[in-house]
Amino acid sequence: MSTSTRSAPGTAGMDLPRLTRDPAIARADLDRAGYCLLADAIDPGRLAALRERLDAQAAGERALGIGYMDGGGSNQRLWMLVNKGKVFRDLVLDPVVEPFLGHLLGADFLLSSLTANIAGPGGEAMVLHQDQYYSRVRELPVVANVAYMLDDFTAENGATVVAPGSHRDLSLSYSNMPTNLVSACAPAGSALVFDGRLWHGTGQNRTADQHRRALLMYCCRPFMRQQENLTLGLARDLARTERPAFLRRMGFYIWEGLGRISETAPRTHKGPIPWEERPVGPLNPDGTPRPE
Repeated sequence: MSTSTRSAPGTAGMDLPRLTRDPAIARADLDRAGYCLLADAIDPGRLAALRERLDAQAAGERALGIGYMDGGGSNQRLWMLVNKGKVFRDLVLDPVVEPFLGHLLGADFLLSSLTANIAGPGGEAMVLHQDQYYSRVRELPVVANVAYMLDDFTAENGATVVAPGSHRDLSLSYSNMPTNLVSACAPAGSALVFDGRLWHGTGQNRTADQHRRALLMYCCRPFMRQQENLTLGLARDLARTERPAFLRRMGFYIWEGLGRISETAPRTHKGPIPWEERPVGPLNPDGTPRPE
């Protein structure tokens, strides 16, 4: 079956989002176009630290033969970054993007995954898609994403391609994709925040020698299942010692009765559920454990 494409409704002549530091403009861009571009989201010191940690981790995973390569073998993805450096974990509580994620998902949103995508020279473009792929809900965003740009994003080196306004067209599908595609270009240190319903994809890196590095912070409403199993996958020492706000964002806190491991948890746990706590098992009438 041939694949047809078309523009999302109401996007002809749309004034595309531009880099901004103004929160009101950024929120309006999110509502209207489905994405916004935040200027200077990462300061130079943090940017250098993130680049250094990501490059070392990527090289180490390749050296061990566990590097995950896609895009025809030119792109490398790294998963579960919460275990791979405090500089990554600090992004989870980033006050710069938090208001915009909260605008889309509500104040109690969770981290769904924290990953990296390094688009290498000659890397293939990713298929156009929505991040809100696993939900039948289309009337409101239940997931959202932040792409932290560790390098300049250009049309030549694989900047994320987006279809402005496509988050509002409930009729779009893989056989009826939008055509009003633009590259979300911005300098290193910027952040692209976008609605999970927005059609987008990694662009093709057509350069001969440039790697385009991005960190992807994918978030969800608190009743959604997370992409990475963070309560199981987070290193145990981190589950015991990390900041309460960080553990809340991971899903270690009970929300509206969801996430508990025993019936009494909502009344007895005001903080994160301890890693060591286990559900009550089979008991004898006197309360002693009953072997099975």
